[in-house]
Amino acid sequence: MKSGWGCVLLGILVTAVVACSKPAIEEDREFSATDEPSLALTEIAQQNNTAAPTQNQATIPPPPSPTAAPTTSLYQNWQQAGSAATGLQMLAPPEWVNLSGQLDTPRATNAAGLIVLLLSDSARTGESLLAGKPLGAGAYVTGLVANQAQSLNTPQAALTQYLQQLNKNITLLNEPTPVTAITNSGSRITGAYIDVVGEPLIFNSGQTDLRTRVLLFTSTLAGAVNQDTQAIFLLSAPEAAWPEVEVVLAQMARTIVVHHVAGDFAIRDGAANVMGSLGGADLVQGTLSSGVKDIWTFEVTGERYATLTLSPQAAALDLTMTLIGPSGQTIAQVDNGFAGDTETAVDLLLRENGRYIVEVGEFFNMAGGYTLRLSLTPQPLFGGGGAMGVGQTIQSTLPAGGEQLWRFTAVAGDVVSLVLNPVNFDVVLHVYTPDGRRLVELDEGFSGDAEVVSGLLLPVDGEYTIVVRSFAGGGGSYTLSLDKGGNETLNLYDAGDLVYGDTRQETLQEKETHAWFFNGRAGDEIMAEVTPLDNHLDLELWLVNQDVQRLMMVDTLLAGQPEYLVFTVPADGQYLLLVRDFFGEPGQYEVNLTAVPADTPQVVGLLTYGQQVQGTLATGQQVIWQFDGRSGDTISSQLLPDAQTDLQLVLLDPTGNRVWEIDQTGAGQSEEITAFTLTTDGIWSLLVAEFFGETASYTLSLNRQ
Repeated sequence: MKSGWGCVLLGILVTAVVACSKPAIEEDREFSATDEPSLALTEIAQQNNTAAPTQNQATIPPPPSPTAAPTTSLYQNWQQAGSAATGLQMLAPPEWVNLSGQLDTPRATNAAGLIVLLLSDSARTGESLLAGKPLGAGAYVTGLVANQAQSLNTPQAALTQYLQQLNKNITLLNEPTPVTAITNSGSRITGAYIDVVGEPLIFNSGQTDLRTRVLLFTSTLAGAVNQDTQAIFLLSAPEAAWPEVEVVLAQMARTIVVHHVAGDFAIRDGAANVMGSLGGADLVQGTLSSGVKDIWTFEVTGERYATLTLSPQAAALDLTMTLIGPSGQTIAQVDNGFAGDTETAVDLLLRENGRYIVEVGEFFNMAGGYTLRLSLTPQPLFGGGGAMGVGQTIQSTLPAGGEQLWRFTAVAGDVVSLVLNPVNFDVVLHVYTPDGRRLVELDEGFSGDAEVVSGLLLPVDGEYTIVVRSFAGGGGSYTLSLDKGGNETLNLYDAGDLVYGDTRQETLQEKETHAWFFNGRAGDEIMAEVTPLDNHLDLELWLVNQDVQRLMMVDTLLAGQPEYLVFTVPADGQYLLLVRDFFGEPGQYEVNLTAVPADTPQVVGLLTYGQQVQGTLATGQQVIWQFDGRSGDTISSQLLPDAQTDLQLVLLDPTGNRVWEIDQTGAGQSEEITAFTLTTDGIWSLLVAEFFGETASYTLSLNRQ
């Protein structure tokens, strides 16, 4: 539940949230700050060796060393990509497309490094690249900052070790060859290049014939090479297309500029700021710009437990925190509190070696300062619990068979509420008074259900204890919220975030309302459906905008039946779906949120099993072929283009839900649905589209196995 939604209580449902939050760090566990974090490639103050690269194969000309400022007319109309803010910079032909702003943090983070620059020779190449498709033609250039720990004394050796650490299926086409680039001060930075062919070093598309020129630059300090951080440029194209693009790629390489790559440079052209690296026990400060996220990195070698605490410096800030692992997997998303609250994740077990990313944001894209604290320990720091305060939320993990104790101080007469929300296990909640008397014993829910205590009157002064344990001895992640207040804060529960296509299940407690958040864009035609999984539930569904105005409400059917709304979103922003039972009864339900494409697909015919049809697509068109299916039928379908077009095939169930979407191959190749078993009787649909919205001809077949 977010700040700004509080007036929902008065204007719409007269309900509120229990889960306000500030996480706890035990008072006797202070984390000392280390030196200012740095993600640095030090500028060269002196000229380095610029001997001409050796040519190892006659067919592979080495790229010429970049010059301090290209002066030929060739570059007059070229665009600049990157800047001092991004740390890496180069020129690109005017028709090239800058894709840097289209990468989210998980995709910008990979084993090869942190992507701060991404260019493609056309929009089509870029769309294929971002969709993970193999390239049949075209070229792209990527600039990355890598943090490969190395202790080598030449850039050539560093480049060799860098490729070995990536562990990719590639063939080296020449030996690592010296090259230099310029810095923003006009001095030179040492490097090496090599040509390889095989699978992509980033953007795994399954392609096996990609040619890549890898340029690695690192800094010289006191006569030795400091290779904890490297600037990497990847110039890539399919092997067959390489002769057509090599000249322009070499011209682009001549314009490379490596700035002083320290903390506070931008990724995604200003969509996020890379602030620097964190040590194992760091306390750092940052300032968010409006609409921009901050990125912090830290390294893990060997299994470690991480505790992260993010605190705003202004009461109006509603901070968010995401932890992303070296492979790009999101490990934790922390956004449990109101504005002004601290977000904490404790004892996150990190098993993967490499660089982790901490992404700091503000829920409403506001600007402001914050502090971020990291502690890496070989053993759980809060394995047994810790201290917390009223108005705080803790995200933690309960070990199997264990229990955690969280303590807070209060005075006689205080009234508090607690919400204990587990992830897929059954929790038990106890509260003890300072003198050891049990004040609460609660186990009312099933696995995954929240335990809620509202309006608890505290009888004495002192330190109270909250005990969290599993009913069946299992364990898992949970959040624990402690807040002031009584019954007036009981009824509204932050159920989480939805994206288009999501289907989620939840359980209503007695007289409880669930709030689901989603982001919409102007013109989106959304479809929201809530289906009771317990037949006695008579559900209501409300749609509210970010100004807390009711846009739509449905409650047209009887108990046990689903409620359904369709609404065209009027403006970009955040929206809220509110779900409750008309009589306040508890029970389980399912919520589904989808969006209707602006151009409704055209139904062009009916298929029968064993039939093959041919069709055409106009520019931007999507078409639907329907067929009568029965529950238990196992079907297969093949969509084959008649030319070098890139087709997509989608299977929709009788209610219009996308149950299988196939877009795995490149232009000119078939897409196939194999051995899918239908789950219900009715009219099913096969949707045919072209990835780039171009005209296309196709052959579509449907068979029952």
